[in-house]
Order: sequence, then structure tokens, then C-alpha cells
Amino acid sequence: MLDAEEVYGLVALDTKDATFALLEGKQVKILRKITSGIPGKHHAGGQSSQRFERLRDGMVKEFYRRIAENMKELYFALAKLKGIIIGGPMPTKEDFIKEGQLVTALKDKIIGMIDLGYADEHGIEMLVNESKDILEQQEIMKEKKILDNFFEKLGKGEKVAYKKADIEKAIKYGAVQLLILSDKLKKDEIKEWGKKAESISANIEIVSTETPEGEQFFNLGGIGAILRFGI
Repeated sequence: MLDAEEVYGLVALDTKDATFALLEGKQVKILRKITSGIPGKHHAGGQSSQRFERLRDGMVKEFYRRIAENMKELYFALAKLKGIIIGGPMPTKEDFIKEGQLVTALKDKIIGMIDLGYADEHGIEMLVNESKDILEQQEIMKEKKILDNFFEKLGKGEKVAYKKADIEKAIKYGAVQLLILSDKLKKDEIKEWGKKAESISANIEIVSTETPEGEQFFNLGGIGAILRFGI
């Protein structure tokens, strides 16, 4: 149900690999995969083992920085980016956030951290499956924001319409900026209103009744419009 105009960055990582992808609507696009070349844990004892572990720790931190640089290159300029979800072993992904020097703008976009045992394409697939609750919550938050804005404008008498006749008139004059429809309306009605809105290049949002705002909106009639100008 995600709007294809909104994309989410997906990163599956461990200390050996990192895979970067985009979730656009229901489509997952693998963007890049990098490897660290870091050797496995050293089991010898004494000073040699300690020196090896120090060197390995340095290599891991450098790999975290490479992951952060790739994230910046791939995600930073995406205007449609709504969030980033990171998956990996329990300590690794947290260590990456701490040590990777990820730019603040992208760090603030992180909406979820998922425990994973894979850092390849399979890891990305698992990350999508495990992130459904996070993405649904994002969609609910988006709906709530839209409806809060609608009801605020309605309360102030600012450039909104909710009666069908008024919305028809607003569409006729090309005044509708955003048409909001409840998913509890009949499918044919949603389709018909959608066509009318598209005819004047208005944006369309379909909202659920999973929030009090959504239920209130449906009880109001299940259709509303935010206008470009008053009519």
C-alpha cells in the first residue's frame, strides 16, 4: 500500500558484507553490494592475538565508514526518501551507528533496526518481510498527518471542502490540490473520484479508518479536499 512516490532505503550488513537497496512501492531494487575482506576471528593466544584483534577492529571500523559513505552516495540526494531500515546481527548494526560516522541527515532518517543473519540479497528480502509493521506504522503516521492538516483547516474555515457538491464544484474550477478518500468508500466511487482528481492533476490520498482521525473522516462523509484557492 506504500505510495510509489515514497522510497525507503534498505541496508543489510555485517562485518563482511553490506547490501544496499531501495523499496519503492512494492518493488525492491538492489543498488550495490560491498565486501570488507576482513579475516575471521583469530584464535591464537598471547600478544599476537591481541595485536591481530586490534588490527581487525580497525578494519571493521573502516568498513563501517565505507558503508556510511555508500549510504550517503546512494541515499542522500533522494528527495523521495522517507526512511531507512537497517538489518544485521544484534551488536553489528548498533556498532555501525556508533562508529560509522553516518551523516546526521541520514541517521535521522533511520526508522527501524532489524536483527538479521544475512547481509546479501537474501538479507534484503528478509529485511522487507520483517519491516512490514514498521512500514505500516509509517503509513498510519502519514495518514494521521494528512487528516490532522485537513481538520485543522476545516476548523479554521481555510480552503477545504467535504461536501460532495462543493468538491465537484472545486474540481470543475481546478481548485483541488489534494483529494482525500476513505478506503471504506465503495471501490467504484473511489475510482470515479480518482479519475476526476487526475483530470485536473490533483494529488490523491486514500486513508484508512485505523486511526481515530480516519474514523472521524469517514463519518464526515469519507471524502474531503484541500484547495489551491477558495471558491
